[in-house]
Amino acid sequence: MKKLSLILVVLLLAGCGSGGNETYTQTAPPPPAPPPSTLDTFYAYVRALIATSPDDAEPIAIEAVVATMPEDTEPVPEPI
Repeated sequence: MKKLSLILVVLLLAGCGSGGNETYTQTAPPPPAPPPSTLDTFYAYVRALIATSPDDAEPIAIEAVVATMPEDTEPVPEPI
C-alpha cells in the first residue's frame, strides 16, 4: 500500500511540473534611427552666399551651381 501511495504521489507531483500556460513574447527591437538628413547642395550654397555677403554688394551669379532635386529626401523648410 505504501508503495502504491508513493507512486501515486510521485505521479501527481510530476504532473504539476511548471504549468506550461505561460507564453513569452519577445519584444521587437527598436527601429533603426533614420539617416541624418543631408541638405540639398544648391540650397546650402545659396544659404552660405546669403550669410556671407553684405546687403549692398553686387549680385553673385549662381548659374554655375547645379540645382539638384533629390528623390529620396523631403524638401528643406526655409527658416524664418
